[in-house]
Amino acid sequence: MNSMRHNYLVIVGLLSVAALVAVQYILSQQSDPYQPIVDLTRQIESPVAEETKRFELDPELERQLISGTARTVREMSAELARLLDQKEYGLLRERLLNKAAGAVSSGNTNELGHVMSLLGQLSIEEQDIDSAEVYLLEALDVYQTLGDTVGAAQVYMQLGRAHLKSRQIARSAGGTYDRLLVARWQLSNGQLSAAAQNFRQVVDESLPANRYGTAASAHYSLAQLHTRNGNTFEAEQSAMAAARLYAASGQLHRANATVEVLRQAGIEEWRLYDIEREIDRSYAEFEASVHQIERARDYRQLYNHYRTQGDQDRAWKLRILANKSLKNVSKRAMYRRQPDALALLYVSNDNKGRARNYFEIAKQTFDSEGLDGLSTQVAKLKDQIY
Repeated sequence: MNSMRHNYLVIVGLLSVAALVAVQYILSQQSDPYQPIVDLTRQIESPVAEETKRFELDPELERQLISGTARTVREMSAELARLLDQKEYGLLRERLLNKAAGAVSSGNTNELGHVMSLLGQLSIEEQDIDSAEVYLLEALDVYQTLGDTVGAAQVYMQLGRAHLKSRQIARSAGGTYDRLLVARWQLSNGQLSAAAQNFRQVVDESLPANRYGTAASAHYSLAQLHTRNGNTFEAEQSAMAAARLYAASGQLHRANATVEVLRQAGIEEWRLYDIEREIDRSYAEFEASVHQIERARDYRQLYNHYRTQGDQDRAWKLRILANKSLKNVSKRAMYRRQPDALALLYVSNDNKGRARNYFEIAKQTFDSEGLDGLSTQVAKLKDQIY
């Protein structure tokens, strides 16, 4: 028995070593450390990746949902409505958190649920799905405690919408990733004009989605493309954009590698010095943002501590301080650890099921209460699941 076990362990060990050697060999064959380990020499029928527009929610339905949120905010305060109209989301969140803290102090539980639901919807608009789920689950707890089934159903609808939005973001990221791979194939096969167009589109799609690493990678490839064409000025601009994004996301080694691309292109040393100073400034801003993020995390931990101790007033003061700590944090620092597109797509399969479940729960309540308008909205949202 011991002999069989020994043989089994030997075989497993040999397989592990073989796998490690294979990985090391693949990495050694990869000339560009920022290129994915894929075969880009195969034939690609279409040089253009799938359009991401078809991954978006129905524009009219989205308008109705946003209008509903805006109407609710206007009912609370003209000042809050003005902030929403001007898309001053940071100030609006600060005001709503203060309003929630006031509701906790006065014991106005119904208003607390209302405000937390609005904070969740605001986070969905900002594509901050994790925060949206936290706020909405808190609102759901309030409504369930109050026995408000309609209020709970509206929160279920927003939870479904949050997971649907998460799925949409993943599908859009997948489309952008496809375009990036196609652009790299075009670059390696001399289709420089088409590659440049696709790289620029990758940047345009990635920045609004807070996927700064993908945008930086596209700028980096554009710098290589312009260097190959002898377009020194364009290469410098693209490399600067890539270096700034890398440094502002904490990837200092990649920012410095981008400078080397310019040095090889023959850029004068005094210009490289200016770029390196810009990298240092961007990285310093990143470090300051990370410090504020860590401080906000400490405040949130204290919030959870005092909340469990029953000291709600003190807990909410700390929650507001956590929000203030993030006020000047750059989005590039906040979203510095984005999962890659394939991982995002894999996880988003779960979002489909959760969105469907939430919508079904909400629709059952709306149907039983005779709320036809809300029931129709939920049905339309459910049809958007893909």
